[in-house]
Amino acid sequence: MNLRTRTLLISGLIGAALGALAGWLYLNSHPVEVDEEGEEHIEMPSATSALKLGVSMLGVMRQLTG
Repeated sequence: MNLRTRTLLISGLIGAALGALAGWLYLNSHPVEVDEEGEEHIEMPSATSALKLGVSMLGVMRQLTG
């Protein structure tokens, strides 16, 4: 396996793990509501908070890549 393939594979796995961790943290920090039919609902993040998160993640990635 060459360096490019190995790098993409490892970074993809790290990204998937970080995404799963972010989802788990979001679920644990917001209350889950159950309606009359038994379906679970959670409050969606606002567009502003999602944009702030995306911009901050880009900043972190820029710092990591030098």
